[in-house]
Amino acid sequence: MKNKKAFYAYASNRKDLLEDIHEAVKIINDSKGITITTWEDLAISGKSIIKGILRAIDDCDLFICDLTYLNFNVLYELGYAISKEKKIWITLNKSHAKAVANYRTLKSITTIGYAGYENSKELANIFFSEAPHEYSESIDIKSSQVDITRNLIYLTCEKNTNASNKVSSLIKKSSLPQKMDDPYEGNQPLSWYLNVLPNALGVVIHFHTKDSEEENPIITARKALVAGMSKGWGLKTLLLAHEPFQAPLDYQDLLKIHSSANECETYFKEWFDPVLTDYKSLEEDYTEYKSEQKALGKLSSLIIGDYVAENENHDLVEYFLETAEYKEALNSQQVLFVGRKGTGKTANLIKLKNELSADKRNFIIPIQPQGHEFEGILNIFTKLRSEAEQGHLIESIWKCLIYTEMAKQYFEYLDALPLHHQRSKQEEEFFEFVKKNERLINADFTLRLDNIISSLSNLTQSQSMEEQRLKVSEYLHDTVIKQLRDHLGNILENKEKVTILIDNLDKNWNDNAEIEKLSHLLFGLLNVAHKITDEFHKSSYKHLKVNLSLIVFIRSDIFSRLMSFASERDKIPTKHLSWSEPLLLFRVIENRIQYSRDGITSPEALWDQYFCKEIDRVPLKKFVTDLILPRPRDIIYLFKAALQEAINRGHSKVEEDDFKSAEYSYSEYALQSLFPENGGRIQDLESLFYEFAGENSIITHEQLEEYLEQSNPDRTEELIEILCEMTFIGKEIQDDKFQYYSEKRPSKVINRLAQRLAERNSRSQRYKINPAFYAYLGIEKSKKSQYNF
Repeated sequence: MKNKKAFYAYASNRKDLLEDIHEAVKIINDSKGITITTWEDLAISGKSIIKGILRAIDDCDLFICDLTYLNFNVLYELGYAISKEKKIWITLNKSHAKAVANYRTLKSITTIGYAGYENSKELANIFFSEAPHEYSESIDIKSSQVDITRNLIYLTCEKNTNASNKVSSLIKKSSLPQKMDDPYEGNQPLSWYLNVLPNALGVVIHFHTKDSEEENPIITARKALVAGMSKGWGLKTLLLAHEPFQAPLDYQDLLKIHSSANECETYFKEWFDPVLTDYKSLEEDYTEYKSEQKALGKLSSLIIGDYVAENENHDLVEYFLETAEYKEALNSQQVLFVGRKGTGKTANLIKLKNELSADKRNFIIPIQPQGHEFEGILNIFTKLRSEAEQGHLIESIWKCLIYTEMAKQYFEYLDALPLHHQRSKQEEEFFEFVKKNERLINADFTLRLDNIISSLSNLTQSQSMEEQRLKVSEYLHDTVIKQLRDHLGNILENKEKVTILIDNLDKNWNDNAEIEKLSHLLFGLLNVAHKITDEFHKSSYKHLKVNLSLIVFIRSDIFSRLMSFASERDKIPTKHLSWSEPLLLFRVIENRIQYSRDGITSPEALWDQYFCKEIDRVPLKKFVTDLILPRPRDIIYLFKAALQEAINRGHSKVEEDDFKSAEYSYSEYALQSLFPENGGRIQDLESLFYEFAGENSIITHEQLEEYLEQSNPDRTEELIEILCEMTFIGKEIQDDKFQYYSEKRPSKVINRLAQRLAERNSRSQRYKINPAFYAYLGIEKSKKSQYNF
């Protein structure tokens, strides 16, 4: 019988691990049951060592790796082994304090278990006990599991740098279907990569300047893992990194380290142009293949799509659910869309842009500034002493940026028209005006902002407030804005509708942001929005009237913070994106599946044919409604995970066990989705959540204080309110009924109940952990208590 072979990967620069691993490998090899080869046994010097390592992985029956430290070379090799469907066995030296915590934080691979050891003998004994070469499982990559859609996969840089924004912009402007893994949107599970990578058109992975494994290695470690998977599947892959970046040996030959945004753009275009050419030749074949899949009538042909709207640009418009809020935005002069992450802000933007652009009489102007671009405004903002003058400057800058963006995008529209198109006299005058002022208009958003800031950079504290006000007014209002308003009126007067869509305002809202200053900055935008629409709707001897509407999308927790700085809140008309009606959420699923299947005759037929009726004797729809956070993103995630479980198990419909398996994955995702909404208000939020692991679902005020006092004893009441706002916990409003904060204002009944509650002794207050987090935190479901959203 052929002796089985294993390959053991581990960090080369961790001497505290080497002795234990070397001795354990010797003990195991001496048993003659299996031969373990380590990378040190390959006797290959220099850069070519990776070739020998990959050959050894190809030849082995078992891949072993030690992830006590999140070594990037080891993770690259693990990714490669996963793609080759090798049996996997992971080891962790538990005597190292951060080993288990780091491993759990690396969400991509926590579906793979690990063997914990503290010395060489224990490591060898665990190996003999578990016999991983016989009983470990490989990651099952079935063809039915893989996404039939061919996408460009982009793992974005964790920072909004000029270079990363150039790459993002070039990808978004291309015709390629794409899926982005953005750290801002939360961590993707391993199943997501297994789903989207095998058929990918190409993979772009953008590292930041991490040159040390001690410097928060989690994001870089995940990217190294995906780079290895991409290598194993033989995908066209581009690895980019900002200088300085200490390239791991395994993929340093593949990595393009850039020192400027232009250099990064050059590397990207050299790689991207052939990918784009290949896609265009394959597009016709893919369309035919997709049509065939729809007609198969199998569970695997159902297409639910991605739960992140940014990854759904191509198909989202086909199955978008038109809500009352969306229809109002189509016809309103000014709308501020407010909603939590995942409630459909970006989906509404994509649909509005597509719907309005379909009518050639309209002109649509999407504005999506990146996070670092706010920093330039904030730098100027801090130079002014008076809050009144700060507000004046902020509004002036926003007005200038919006006007120049309108001009820039219409200039690009005119420039792209066929040569036989005859421009009007007004268009010719506008075209020449923009060309003469390219520095301020016909440049990237970032560069225009820099130019404005440079022009205002001589504002100093020695100038009087009146001098500052006059300088701002003279430069922005009396020159750029006035002239632009004249030209924009002339060229846009005959448009049926001109719509500005502003998004991405939460990209810089993170734990390191200067929240108060950023709040004033964003509030300045909201405040100037109605002034811009009013100005364009007025006609005078100076300016022509333009039917302009302006729609802004903003996260609800950010909006709440902004309003704490607002003196005139009633001037800002808002529309809250709320999904308190469960039937709407299930229509999201129905729309998506009916889009993918021609044979479904009705929603009833869909649920009867493809989904189980009950889970734990609870009707399916009630089970789902009680479990998820009421957002489209959450219900899509749960159903997509359950569908994938069913396909992998060969089921003809999604069964009870499939939903139960998907519940854990969803629960982990739901908890992760709360982190961006923290905005630095709670330090080490993840550790705080883990304080509730294994506890009862219902807790008293006193118990809650005990959990919170460990992190910040002086802020317990404030932290309780934040956790309620994030819907991590809900307050009891009457016996066994709990109210989780929602986007809608509480009813009068709820207000009366809350008032009575406030009159009680606070010690008698009870709270309930949101059921969405039970599975991941190991909290037992309460069978008696009810809860409402």
